[in-house]
Amino acid sequence: MVYFASHSPRVAVVTTLACSLLLQACYFGRLLFLIRQSSRARGTRQRGQHVNGSRKARVSVV
Repeated sequence: MVYFASHSPRVAVVTTLACSLLLQACYFGRLLFLIRQSSRARGTRQRGQHVNGSRKARVSVV
């Protein structure tokens, strides 16, 4: 589409590379966000808590 609008191969290539770099940066940022969010949720569960912060009820078996 860029080539048809500008009739310039150089502009088309530069625009394509810029868009692909932007998509890769957004993908990488989202991946880091999801990893951080997952590690936070896993850390609270290891301390005996649910994700929402409430404690588990302990029931003694007789």
